Amino acid sequence: MTFLGPFNSTDKTKFLKFTYLVTIALLLSAVVFTPVFIRHYFLLFKKYIIQEDAVEAVLIIILLLIAYLLSNIYKKELKKYRQETRRLSRDNSDLSSKLTDAFKYIGGVNVQIQEIRSIFCGLKRYPTTENEFRKDLALFARKVLGIVNADWVVIRIIGQTNLRTMKEHLEPRKNANCIIKGISNKAIVANRAIDGYSIVATRHDNSMIMVVCVFPKKRLDEEEKILVEAITNQIEMLYLIKSLKTT
Repeated sequence: MTFLGPFNSTDKTKFLKFTYLVTIALLLSAVVFTPVFIRHYFLLFKKYIIQEDAVEAVLIIILLLIAYLLSNIYKKELKKYRQETRRLSRDNSDLSSKLTDAFKYIGGVNVQIQEIRSIFCGLKRYPTTENEFRKDLALFARKVLGIVNADWVVIRIIGQTNLRTMKEHLEPRKNANCIIKGISNKAIVANRAIDGYSIVATRHDNSMIMVVCVFPKKRLDEEEKILVEAITNQIEMLYLIKSLKTT
């Protein structure tokens, strides 16, 4: 049973409550004033005469039954509208949550775009000396820590033929406790997992070097891996360019 279709649930509930109270008030008034309206007896079909008390009792019973039925209808409708209101409230909460998540995602994508731009467009010149390359290595290490939430990062350049460490830079966060041990070049080149560390490395078969970033973290997000891989590839390219210029 629906009273007003175009209104929202709150309006329907208010209207239903008002209608119910008015109807009940009218019925109770009718019950109270029934003795006033019924006098002495009631003539039915000229043959049957119903006494005043019987007529009053029948009318009162009928009115009370009507009030009872209306009460049940009111309770059912009220329950339905309350359920609809709760559903709409949940839907609104879900939409607000999804909208918040969407804004967070968009913000995260914008940050990633800025990071990618700074990775590929941040350097104004190629390094030609060891000092310049060390500065660039420190710059990239800070960029990596801006992407990955870790206490420190080690950027290591490994020769793929002799497995020697050709360059290494440790970049810790402020007041971070750096404990570095058991990071084997052989395990890195063989692409073996090292317990307690996450490793992102360049994988070019025809390159004489491998650039790796090591973190004291068990797992990286896919987005973090993509950005750190871009940085390791950039470092590899700069090292090869620097090597050609110095030979």
